[in-house]
Amino acid sequence: MYTPLGVFKMRTLIFGAGPLGSLYTYLLHKAGNDVTLLARGEHCEFLKKNGLVLVNEFSQEKFIEKVNVVNVLGEDDMYDLVIVLMRKNSLRNVFPVLSQKKNILNFLFMGNNALGFDEYLDHLPKEKVLFGFPGGGGSRIDHIVHYVDSDKPEGKRFPIVIGEIDGRTKDRTIRIKNLFESSQVPVEIVDDIDGWLKYHVAMINPIAGALLKCGDNYKLADDKETIRTYIRAVKEAGSVLRALGYKKRYPFKYNLFYWMPEGLLAQGLKKFFSSKFVEIAFMLHLHAARDEMIELGSELKTLAKQASVKTPNLDELIGYIS
Repeated sequence: MYTPLGVFKMRTLIFGAGPLGSLYTYLLHKAGNDVTLLARGEHCEFLKKNGLVLVNEFSQEKFIEKVNVVNVLGEDDMYDLVIVLMRKNSLRNVFPVLSQKKNILNFLFMGNNALGFDEYLDHLPKEKVLFGFPGGGGSRIDHIVHYVDSDKPEGKRFPIVIGEIDGRTKDRTIRIKNLFESSQVPVEIVDDIDGWLKYHVAMINPIAGALLKCGDNYKLADDKETIRTYIRAVKEAGSVLRALGYKKRYPFKYNLFYWMPEGLLAQGLKKFFSSKFVEIAFMLHLHAARDEMIELGSELKTLAKQASVKTPNLDELIGYIS
């Protein structure tokens, strides 16, 4: 199928009806793309009856939209792209399902991952797979998605990050970029998606530990010592990755943990942790995703062992997760 501009229109399935899977389904659908959402059980029935229901937590606007919904990926279903938006620890249950679908041309896995791609490639052909990470966060409560996709009201929408395993920008990479950008979702293509995902886990997993230690993000914002522990934990995780050969830090702001004086950086983090964005994208999400954070903490400790780098502050915060 081709649009009037001659751009190939991708038939897309979003596998995972969590907050961001639902948000991207809504945005792609509103922009006129051929998109279907896979959901299960009671939530699937709710969606078929009521449509997607989303609430922007900054504006409190509610959006309701009827979209294509299925509860299973059929044996002969054909899609140009399946976007898998699931927690890392849930993927093992779906790998056998995905591996049997010979008519799927491309799989884009968008989620946390610190240990690389071997487990994915044990089930799927390398040429069909690429990786990325969504922008924003939130949670689904009683079938209603509560989300943020920017860090402040009227802020720019966070970009999706995508990248190929070999680092090259291919035709499909551009097509996926165009797909999202047709829906007003910015996309950043990176040449080392493995490194990007590792550094991302190195930043967000210690946040989970700090939040659980303090109880919520507003208490964390007032806990100077835990903020300093978080800063040191992120630096330790970064040192692990550097020792393993991942020299380029992602995103660029990761470098601030090394370049800025600890006291000045702590002041900036105090403001960050006291924000509505952290409440929704981290604290609310953490209630539903603690099991994933436990697994990611274990992955970071595996990397630290491989690098023979001591990480006392990181270990302390990981301990509050598990």
